[in-house]
Amino acid sequence: MHTLAWVAWVVLVMAVALTASNPFYLGIVLLSVLLVAALAPRTSNAAVASFRMLLVGGLALVFLSLVVALVNGSGGGHVLFTIPGPRVPEWLGGLRVGGPVTGEGLVAAAIRGLAILCVVLAFGVFNGAVSPHRVLRTAPAALFHAGLVVTIGLTLLPATVDDIRRLREMRALRGAPGGVRHLPALVVPAVTGGLERSMRLAEAMEARGYAAGGPPARLPALLGALSAPLLLAGAWGWYYYPGSRPLAGLAALAGVAALTAWLALSARGRHTTRLQSEPLTFVDRLCVAAALLFALSAVGGQVTGWVDLRYNPFAGLLPPDFTLAGGLIALACAWPTLPLALAPSRAAAAAEATPVGEPVRP
Repeated sequence: MHTLAWVAWVVLVMAVALTASNPFYLGIVLLSVLLVAALAPRTSNAAVASFRMLLVGGLALVFLSLVVALVNGSGGGHVLFTIPGPRVPEWLGGLRVGGPVTGEGLVAAAIRGLAILCVVLAFGVFNGAVSPHRVLRTAPAALFHAGLVVTIGLTLLPATVDDIRRLREMRALRGAPGGVRHLPALVVPAVTGGLERSMRLAEAMEARGYAAGGPPARLPALLGALSAPLLLAGAWGWYYYPGSRPLAGLAALAGVAALTAWLALSARGRHTTRLQSEPLTFVDRLCVAAALLFALSAVGGQVTGWVDLRYNPFAGLLPPDFTLAGGLIALACAWPTLPLALAPSRAAAAAEATPVGEPVRP
């Protein structure tokens, strides 16, 4: 799969997981992400370990969300038990410690944790399936520096996991004990090695002239600076001042136009050399368009009321609704399984069609 196809899939998972609060739809999204993770390729052995670490971290976030709901208490009619706690003054903004713990509060906390788990696992699959070099090559010329920072950030977790694995092997060869109590003996050298590796990378990039160039032009910089306040003003006026929605829409369109002009003008002023290009096939274009269409349907459906992916547990803790349209939008997060499942069959067919003695061209 193309890098842009993977990016579109991550955007789709984020749009559905952060928009939906129905546990049925979130469960479909989670199962879809796990299915894609089982079929997705791995760029290195450290990618598998980093995905496991993200899985454990995501489950820990779900547990932490439940713990916070227990400590702070929650509203609702189905009170399970009450945790005693001190009385907090009103001027602290409604902060509570202890109080009644309801089923509505626990369900809402579990839904929030499940949404975060889906997003974390989606980034874990992307980090393991796509090489950071491919991400940097796909980044637009105007966003070269941002893509470079993201690329370096994507290599941090696999490199740290690889360092911890090597440190564990060296300690095991020396007969050192293991376990959770000796975890600081692994974390401190791994963090120190990561800082040293970052310093060497920064020195190498500076020696090779990365980020060297003249000052940016005034017009692209002005358009880029104007795009953010225009978009913020449009969103603020649309949601908080219904009478000024036409002006808010014009401000949002002006912000999008300024952002597009900034990207185009900045790309013209920067020339990048691509030693290896990744072709974007028709199937990849179709997959990207379909993923973005489903993401817009998930977000736009909440605004227009076309499809409702939300669930309010505080409305009596009723069973969640399930519609065919919402289920299809949630199931769309599993679309990478089709090209990933067909990829081995295509390679086998190409190998059978190639005569003996001739190399197989990818």
